[in-house]
Amino acid sequence: MKAKIFYGMFLGVVMLLITMTTSQIGTAQSKLDCSLCHKDIYQQWQQGSHAHTQMDVATELSEERVGQSPDTVINGSDAEDCIACHSPLAVTVNGGMTEAEALGHFYTTTNGVFTDSTTVADTTNWPNNWCTTCHNVPANHPLSMPVFGYFNSKTTQYDTVANVPSLCGQCHGNLHFEDTDHLTYNAWTMSKHANTQDDVAGELSEERTGESPDTVLHGSDAENCIACHAPTAVLANGGMTEAEALGHFFSTVNDTFSSSTAAINKDEWPNVNCISCHNPHVPNKPSYFNSGTKEYEAMSSTEELCGQCHGSLRFPDTDHRSYNIEKGIGAVGVTFKETMTGVTCTDCHMYSSDVDGSNSAMYHGHTWDIFVNESDGSKTASCTSCHSSINAASAESIIKMFKAETQTRLDSAVQVMQTADSLMQGNTDPNLQTKLSEAHQNLFLVESDESGGFHNQKYQMDLLADVIQRSKEIIAATPVQETKTEQLPKAYALFQNYPNPFNPSTHINYTLPERTPVTIEVFDLLGERVRVLVNGTEAAGSHSVTWNGRNDFGKSVPGGVYIYRIQTDRYKAIRKMVLLK
Repeated sequence: MKAKIFYGMFLGVVMLLITMTTSQIGTAQSKLDCSLCHKDIYQQWQQGSHAHTQMDVATELSEERVGQSPDTVINGSDAEDCIACHSPLAVTVNGGMTEAEALGHFYTTTNGVFTDSTTVADTTNWPNNWCTTCHNVPANHPLSMPVFGYFNSKTTQYDTVANVPSLCGQCHGNLHFEDTDHLTYNAWTMSKHANTQDDVAGELSEERTGESPDTVLHGSDAENCIACHAPTAVLANGGMTEAEALGHFFSTVNDTFSSSTAAINKDEWPNVNCISCHNPHVPNKPSYFNSGTKEYEAMSSTEELCGQCHGSLRFPDTDHRSYNIEKGIGAVGVTFKETMTGVTCTDCHMYSSDVDGSNSAMYHGHTWDIFVNESDGSKTASCTSCHSSINAASAESIIKMFKAETQTRLDSAVQVMQTADSLMQGNTDPNLQTKLSEAHQNLFLVESDESGGFHNQKYQMDLLADVIQRSKEIIAATPVQETKTEQLPKAYALFQNYPNPFNPSTHINYTLPERTPVTIEVFDLLGERVRVLVNGTEAAGSHSVTWNGRNDFGKSVPGGVYIYRIQTDRYKAIRKMVLLK
């Protein structure tokens, strides 16, 4: 059950965010208690990881910094500035301190150095990552509103930031410390989530010419580009509706999209950024920012979060259905099965290894890629976390094999369904109409997966087998006859056989735009003819012929690759098929 979290006051701050280059400002801060006016947000913050940062530092000091003084930890040859990201406001406590002094104040030492018994101290005054760590609140607030800024514990001034990701990237990336091993922000910049605007521009210019932003979002063929390509875009420009955001970020002519529509105001476009999937005040719990309500919806799992846009959870009529394939949602008459039981989206797409210093560890899964290129030129794969007997290269080969297998069956399913569609033109048999509709539904589910046939591959193969079977039943119940003139195929075609690979038999579909002599023959790879399947004059229309894996003498042929050829006076084509034995 998704719990909607009111977030209005935070949004007000976001809407007032101004774009600035990084610099330092020393504005006097408000001394007001944020929790008095922002009670809901304060309570959220208390539940989040930003409100519980002290113990993590104590653990690291007691395990990795034994024998070192606070100054050595902060400024030594192997320096690591724990204060700067775990609680930069700590330097304002106790009348003001340096970072080294703050580290010594908030963590126990023995003879001035950390030991394996080092633990937290003065927990009451440890600020954690408090509101004013990331919000520069003017002294005259609420007359003047806050802006985003990173409180720099070394200079005790605010570094201004260009946008939300670059604020997060101060500590969850290398924007503040170049040699950090926290590279979540850097990984995100390389991902598809960080580069979404051009995709939307392309779709608008190709498919939405003549439509207004409001028609695209709310018309009879509505598609909400903002909701999944940049949900926080509605916070830009002082706050907008989804339709206004679409018009603000993509060019129009007379308020409608055209073939020349392009991305505009690119510096403001947020992409799918940190706060699209993380409520910043409860960042450790997955949340989806709903661009329609401008509220966060707390998710029960990361899978549910992914399924908002990579599935039908937010938009039931979407054609992005990877989540549905993984969960078995939307199919008809096919028993659900899991290829990899218990494996979730993030297990594969957000895997973090335990190899210290590797990109696969430092990226924290935020490229969303199964494969990660390491600094030494090697490649790691999330697959190996479960399948330890293989390496990344083997994993890549296996994935390609899975995809090829699915694609072959998909091609067969599409071709046989085209024949069934053709034969059903004008047919009002309700049982056959239902069968065809269900076949289309299962085919749509596979085609909408977008993994190239890898996600839950066994289930996809079963779905496609069902499509083929239903289509075959339609073909069998609808004898091929000369097609009415208005239904004639417009061209000759020889389709991929189905199933393929096959054993013991397979079907070959073909279309003829006119009555003509036709031959269809099967050859082995040496060019020797194995079987004549068709040899005569046939009517215009869609046709199908079956090969049972036997030669002209009725004997079974060996398994392997075979070539089948169609030939007429005006057309010749060949395809390959695989007989399994």
